[in-house]
Amino acid sequence: MGPEQYIRLSQLNDQIQDTINARFKGQTYWVVADITNHSFKADKKIHYFELVEKSTSSSAITAKILGKSWGAGALKILDFEITTGQRFTNNLHVLVQVSVDYHPLYGLSVNLLDIDSNFMLGILEQQRNAKLARLVRDNDFIYKEGELYSTLNSRLKLPAVIQRVAVISSSSSAGNEDFRHTMQHNDFRYVFQIDDYHTVVQGDNNAKLFLNKLIEVYNTGIPYDAVVIARGGGSQSDFLIFDNYNIGRAVAKFPIPVITGIGHQKNVSITDLMAHTHTKTPTKAAEFIIAHNRSFEQHILSLQRTIAMKSQQLFLGYYKELSGLKSIISHNARELIAGQKEELLLQKQHISQASRNMLAKEKQNLLLSAQKTLQRPQSIIQQQKSDLEYLKGSLKIFTSQYLRSRRLQLEDHQKTIKLLSPQNVLKRGYAVIRKNSKIVNGAENIQEGEEIEILVKDAILKSTVNEKIQYDGKHTDL
Repeated sequence: MGPEQYIRLSQLNDQIQDTINARFKGQTYWVVADITNHSFKADKKIHYFELVEKSTSSSAITAKILGKSWGAGALKILDFEITTGQRFTNNLHVLVQVSVDYHPLYGLSVNLLDIDSNFMLGILEQQRNAKLARLVRDNDFIYKEGELYSTLNSRLKLPAVIQRVAVISSSSSAGNEDFRHTMQHNDFRYVFQIDDYHTVVQGDNNAKLFLNKLIEVYNTGIPYDAVVIARGGGSQSDFLIFDNYNIGRAVAKFPIPVITGIGHQKNVSITDLMAHTHTKTPTKAAEFIIAHNRSFEQHILSLQRTIAMKSQQLFLGYYKELSGLKSIISHNARELIAGQKEELLLQKQHISQASRNMLAKEKQNLLLSAQKTLQRPQSIIQQQKSDLEYLKGSLKIFTSQYLRSRRLQLEDHQKTIKLLSPQNVLKRGYAVIRKNSKIVNGAENIQEGEEIEILVKDAILKSTVNEKIQYDGKHTDL
């Protein structure tokens, strides 16, 4: 071969460039391919990558070409990342608009002019829907209710108060720090025990590590009230781990309520749907737990107010009833005493009148006897004397028996009055409570730590109230 038969490489490349430009100039193509070997020059805002096509059966690469994008194309990539929440990087299956370019120095490549966001969203949604359908189909503890999913975990009942929490997060997660700060500096001064279980929480290829950490929480045997999955913001690809089938299944079956706060603002992940409760961020997860505890506290405070009100009403009712009984007893006692007094006066008058009549009669008899005595012999005088003595004895016996009967009746009334007196009430085991030298009828004005006086039958006891227990008055051992 002679020297006149060769050309320079640049001449050959120029001819190739002219041929390619003549064939592809002004033409664009929508191409489906995968991204590999991606790099981004931030200072120049240029993306470099390769577009590859893989065999559906063996995943072997069947076609490959260099690609780049800058200017308007780089802005389209930025729009794609904002729209999909997916960072433009390796292993993406994309639909892109390209033009063919050949450079004598850098060779054949394509320029990325546009990228279809809907294509990417459709792929992600298809993959996600397929996993959700498989979860329902293959697991009897997961079923769909309308647009929501009911799982073994979501059907668990949260404890009335959440105090002990296991947190699965990255060791360097800012979201975990936000969660802790919100929990530890809550406005209600609730105290929580938070145990960290650090692992990798991004990238679908780290799903096994995440599952192992979830199993570790279960194997500790610690009775956690809830498990929180905390993760800060990130790209769509960073969250692919939470669309993993095995993680979704494990969360759905986990025996402790799972609360997610993985910082995913646009969509709800499969893990979110399988968990007991999902929130948008770790901070929102903390706020949910605090609000849950606050709801319980408000319920208890409401019950406390209701009990206090009912107790006051009950005590007031019994106080009024006792006051009424006191008035009735006092009134009946006064009437009884007045009646007995009047009866005693009548008996006294009757006895006095009967005595006077009897004495007058006997006096008359004596006068007659005296006259007869003067007229009769001594035997008659003696007989009359005997009769007089008999009459005198009978009068004493009658008077004594009558007065004793009335005295016994009077004593019965006095005993009845004494039984109703405060002294006898104390002797039967009851006591009177005084505060500041005043008798109190209930416990509403007595507080713990105050001094009171307890009057019993033979002493005054001074005491300090150590504990005050509400009493409804329905059950008693008195």
